[in-house]
Amino acid sequence: MPQIFPLRDLNLPGTSWMIWEIRENEAFFEDIPNSWKSTLPPNHALDIKKLESLAARFCLWQLVQSQVGQELILDKTSNNRPYFQNSDWQISISHSFPYVAAAICYQQNIGLDLEKKARNIQKVAPRFLSASEMEWSKMDEIKLLAAWTSKEAIYKAQHQAGLDFRKSIQLDCLFPIQKACVQFDQETNDFELWHEEFPEFWISLAKRI
Repeated sequence: MPQIFPLRDLNLPGTSWMIWEIRENEAFFEDIPNSWKSTLPPNHALDIKKLESLAARFCLWQLVQSQVGQELILDKTSNNRPYFQNSDWQISISHSFPYVAAAICYQQNIGLDLEKKARNIQKVAPRFLSASEMEWSKMDEIKLLAAWTSKEAIYKAQHQAGLDFRKSIQLDCLFPIQKACVQFDQETNDFELWHEEFPEFWISLAKRI
């Protein structure tokens, strides 16, 4: 049996997610709508990337069957962000082999980011944290991981290209991080965040409020 962190509701109304550790080959994850397969990476993509993308869509399909109860049309934007056509259900996926995750939310934008603990985030911290966030983090590995995945998740939920992670996305500097805001083009959007730590990775989900 595959190892699965089961489908469940979060402490965010209308939001559910699923996380999977890939131990299977590509054929195992083929049980998704055929139309969804057009959103997968092109044939020349690395096999591992195709497997990650397929497994993430497999998780998304499980969520749709459980939470929505009808087939939805999966499409992707010009920058490859997946979305459902003509639907109030918002989605986000993330993967870092061998782990993948998918989340769905009714009506409100969400973003999901999964990052393995092996990554050396201390090295790049000054590129995505403000001065106050750097001081808060004390360069602690888990705080940095939480901050990085939070900002990545918020970026996905914001749907706005060109955000400056250091200046535009502001965290509440609590641990765990609970709130954040995006200030862009004289507009402010607020987000709430949810996290979970696993032995090998950290995952954050952002929901626009």
